[in-house]
Amino acid sequence: MATEESRRRWTRRDLLRGGLVAGAAASGLGTLGCRPGGGAAPAATPPTPDFTMAFLTDPHVFEQKGAPSGAAKAVAHAMNHPQPPQAILAGGDLAFDILATGRDAADAQYALYDQAVAGVGVPIHPTLGNHDCFGVYEQSGVDPQDPLYGKGYFNQRFGLERSYYSFDHGGWHFVVLDTIGIEGRAYRGWVDEDQTAWLDADLGRAALPTVVVGHVPLFSNYVEWQRGTAGGIPGGVSVVNAHQVAEVLVRHPVKLVLAGHLHINEVFRYKGIEFANVGAVSGNWWNGVRDGFEEGYGWLEFRGDQVSWSYVDYGWEAEVAATPAPA
Repeated sequence: MATEESRRRWTRRDLLRGGLVAGAAASGLGTLGCRPGGGAAPAATPPTPDFTMAFLTDPHVFEQKGAPSGAAKAVAHAMNHPQPPQAILAGGDLAFDILATGRDAADAQYALYDQAVAGVGVPIHPTLGNHDCFGVYEQSGVDPQDPLYGKGYFNQRFGLERSYYSFDHGGWHFVVLDTIGIEGRAYRGWVDEDQTAWLDADLGRAALPTVVVGHVPLFSNYVEWQRGTAGGIPGGVSVVNAHQVAEVLVRHPVKLVLAGHLHINEVFRYKGIEFANVGAVSGNWWNGVRDGFEEGYGWLEFRGDQVSWSYVDYGWEAEVAATPAPA
């Protein structure tokens, strides 16, 4: 049970410091229900959630820059909420950088991740991130014929038959997608035909309000915000064939689609579905604030057939001066 001290730590300041208000101005977010000026009455307090979950994405755990302790702090902060989460949705890029390492380094980095989430006492549902794909970059020295190459390592470590799956909880359906396509010794955002067909069938069988989780966003306006679209959207930014996935989603009661990867907060709604790209536990890859967004995680509250979310700054301060983010 949460202590009175832990309750005090979870304040409205936690929600506001995470850059969500700034993100709202830039991206049209409305998840905090911010009221206009001029003395308008505050919104009514919503009823107590039926249950809660935490969405912790992009911790990028490795041995430097205080990453292990930072990730552990984020997990502890979420678990100390007055109504603790009944599960953690781990949004991918759990370690850094499995793309470019051999087996020994990959094992060492994931051991640090395991320590960060040890003892939480609730299910942790992992999502494959691009940096969780083993040995894809040539400098890793991993042979593409290695059975653990690419997604094999992730699946083995988490006991998965394949890198996408679904589960039910509290009258809701949850789908964890694999949004990574591996081409040669590189990756892009991609959902293949087999997975898309599985998704349609899975959602049809469930017939429940649904949250979909993927690492690479299906859609994003971040490139347009940064530099316009004259040069197109790189394949590593969002899912290249997202339109095919969206055709499936709109046929079913999907309420929310969560993603990480970009380390920013960005939300939009289309055809009744809210798409939320959520900021990173690691912020700017443990180098401080990422384009105005603090290190943080997503907090989900479920009430009946509705879900709301907010971004929580868990109070991490970078140990090093800000440096350019990795490519």
